[in-house]
Amino acid sequence: MTTPVILFGATGRMGRAIRASMADVPDLTLAACVARAPDEIRCPPGCAWITAEQLASGKAGAFPEDAVVIDVSLPAGTASLLDWLERSPRALVSATTGLAEADEERIRALARRAAVLRARNLSVGNALASGMLRAVPDAAKTLFEIDLIEHHHAAKRDAPSGTAIGWASILASGRTAMIDTAADPSKPRKPGEIRVHSVRSGTAVGTHRALFAGVGETLEIVHTVSDRAVFARGALRAARFLAGKPPGLYTLENALE
Repeated sequence: MTTPVILFGATGRMGRAIRASMADVPDLTLAACVARAPDEIRCPPGCAWITAEQLASGKAGAFPEDAVVIDVSLPAGTASLLDWLERSPRALVSATTGLAEADEERIRALARRAAVLRARNLSVGNALASGMLRAVPDAAKTLFEIDLIEHHHAAKRDAPSGTAIGWASILASGRTAMIDTAADPSKPRKPGEIRVHSVRSGTAVGTHRALFAGVGETLEIVHTVSDRAVFARGALRAARFLAGKPPGLYTLENALE
């Protein structure tokens, strides 16, 4: 038995990578590719090319209730998708970054009606790195000045990345800390301040670096992705995990347990 997948944002970098990886996951089948227009890569048999407007209006036809939606679109696309999911709840892998808090709340509300896995970074390595950051004792954080540096390709629109914000939130948890995404390095650092620095250049898929600078010593936790297929495999792993799951808000760490 296979689980049907609705891929929202099928022609973007991530959408194309997921489509290329589908053959490696035989228990998932691509039921629909949602995008403004088809690209040169043919859809497999049984898969329909539809627009977001067709999905929202129901003109694309009905999709199975056990279908899992993978959203790798832009924030405006996610808002449109949520309009449909609020009327026709389906399991959702939500990987779009740069969402407004109002849409994050809509995703949390959907999780009360369907299984939702929200992950701004779908790589296994990031899940492990996040676990390392959670293991840093609060007392130890006061001994170091903390900076997060993230580097992505020049075309990435949101800055800082959702992953960098997530890392900063983990490190700020449990103590008085301020996350500054536009820090002026020429000015003194405020007590507990976590500075986030963004670089947009070249074709880098994604590097995230947590730098702990102390007196006479530094420590770094670094995660680098060189192949976008890493995220594609994570998205498909998440979709497999959600199949048949009860309503709830899940993480990629849950899928790895």
